[in-house]
Amino acid sequence: LFFLLMLLAGRTNAQSTVDAYELIYDEQEQGTAPYQVKYTVTDRYIRIDQLGDQSGYIVYDNDKHVIKSVTHHDQSVLVIPRYDYHMPDLRKLVNLEYVVLPDAPKISGKTIYSYRVTSSSAPKEKCLDIKLAEGLLTDVAHILLDYQEVLVGQQSRLLATTPEEYRSACFLYDQVFNKGDYYRKGLPIQEWHSNGKTRLLASYKKVKVDAEPFQIKESYEKYSLE
Repeated sequence: LFFLLMLLAGRTNAQSTVDAYELIYDEQEQGTAPYQVKYTVTDRYIRIDQLGDQSGYIVYDNDKHVIKSVTHHDQSVLVIPRYDYHMPDLRKLVNLEYVVLPDAPKISGKTIYSYRVTSSSAPKEKCLDIKLAEGLLTDVAHILLDYQEVLVGQQSRLLATTPEEYRSACFLYDQVFNKGDYYRKGLPIQEWHSNGKTRLLASYKKVKVDAEPFQIKESYEKYSLE
């Protein structure tokens, strides 16, 4: 009986863990100190934690296409479902340049490319500057792409509150309708965005994690920005 119980306990423990990738990015927003963010990515979920900050976290469920942003101090959860939205044709407003960086060292054997977007009209502005490893962690990149798509639905609903004079080509492309098309190419290792935010991939590794961290406490109050 003892050995049977041990066997069952081992099976239960195995079923409670899932394979994941853990990505650490060094991030910085304009006018702030740099900080580290951990992205834990499974075949269904993304969990986003700012290291050293215990105030909350973000979970994305790719099966339900829902983002949940958890705040502990008021025990609340902002729920962002996948909204329908109209995607404007921005091809005449911006130019995309995608080129190999032959002198950049490869990452896990993957070649580094530059994915750079600038405004078409003068004075030309840089909208987005991504360095990515083509074909690196494609499954991770695809779920990050889906997460970005849900964000666009939410951001497009807030566009009406932005005055017309601030709706530049770069603002529309990068801050509102950035669907993360670069994830179709590979995994970003360095990013610069038009609002001054930067991200730099510090490390990544394959891990096993408990399924529990992707769950939300039922007692927390849920709301949405309707």
